[in-house]
Amino acid sequence: MRGHRGRQDAEVRGSLLYCLLGGFLLWTLTSIGCRRSEMSEPIVFPAGRFTSAQQCGTCHRDIYTAWRGSQHARAAQNPIFRESYEEAVKVAGEAATRLCLTCHAPTVVLTGDYALAQEVTREGITCDFCHSLKGTDLERREHPFLLEVGATKYGPIRDAASTGHRVAFSEFHLSSLQCAGCHEYRNAHEVPILSTYSEWELYRQRGGDKECQQCHMPQVLANIVDPKVKRVQGAFVNLHTMPGGHARDQLVRALEMRIVEAQRAPRGLRVRVRIRNVGAGHAVPTGSPTRRVILRVEVTTESGHRVRQERVYQRLLLDEHGREIRRDSLLFTEARAVARDTRLAPAEQRMEEFVLPVPTDENLTITATLVYLYSPHERPETETRIEFLSERKELLSRWIR
Repeated sequence: MRGHRGRQDAEVRGSLLYCLLGGFLLWTLTSIGCRRSEMSEPIVFPAGRFTSAQQCGTCHRDIYTAWRGSQHARAAQNPIFRESYEEAVKVAGEAATRLCLTCHAPTVVLTGDYALAQEVTREGITCDFCHSLKGTDLERREHPFLLEVGATKYGPIRDAASTGHRVAFSEFHLSSLQCAGCHEYRNAHEVPILSTYSEWELYRQRGGDKECQQCHMPQVLANIVDPKVKRVQGAFVNLHTMPGGHARDQLVRALEMRIVEAQRAPRGLRVRVRIRNVGAGHAVPTGSPTRRVILRVEVTTESGHRVRQERVYQRLLLDEHGREIRRDSLLFTEARAVARDTRLAPAEQRMEEFVLPVPTDENLTITATLVYLYSPHERPETETRIEFLSERKELLSRWIR
């Protein structure tokens, strides 16, 4: 009797184990099947229609996350641009709409969505726009972009392969010309408003060997695609945060500054400071003429007296009445002439001299500082101010010659 019951118990336990294992196996296969189905569902790329960056981000997560933090992603929506854009439209109407959005929301050149109604338009300089570019023609004033929008995505990786869409290697995506469409602009009066690309051409003529991407999109270790979709070991990807003039690290790499001499002068202390463009393949500052770099030299006496002088590096533009233009909203349509351009060209070095009216029979402290200042609206609350290089020297009065 006990033997029969033992066999029954064993059979029940075996059946339960079989059911549990079978259920687990079915759940596992179903789960894997769902994930595979979700990942391998074909993506449709209609010809002539841009794909949202959010769609790109479902596979290219690291790249998408970096891009989301970039100025390019905010180009159409950031408050600084929006204020300038709305002011410009009040002054110049539809001409300003087309001019501004051609670069701040460039998908409009094909979609005509100047009302920013579509999500892909509000994404600013979005993934599919750059990866649909085939070339740039700077002679085309309306828009310089040569585009092929569809299932093939163009990029700088020679042996790229994808199951989600077609890919093609593009030498153009390794060249500075890719950036030129939005970083080179002369207005209808032939005044250079943006000249970063032509500044870079000067850099190349002087022996420079870098393209824009090497400084602003350096390679970093990341997942080209989500490992759940495709595992690519040890892949390097161009950094899609694309740091520029607002990034302190970029400014520090661009310029070098040294206090090289301090001596008595008839009216105080003569200070000489060397400043050099050592790392930028363009002028510093570049981009909008409302950007400045300021060299500030300050001398503090032992008794607390303080004197400061400055040099400003900037391209300054004038309107038709000869007035200085200091607002982004007016630069592109109202500029008629360049008043002066004191920016530092690629590889340029200058020796700046200051004579500060301070007593030289006291111990002195000299401080030289470089400041980046972007002032698009002439209001402190919308300024970007970055102190990025500084040097300090103590002078004993008996050492001052």
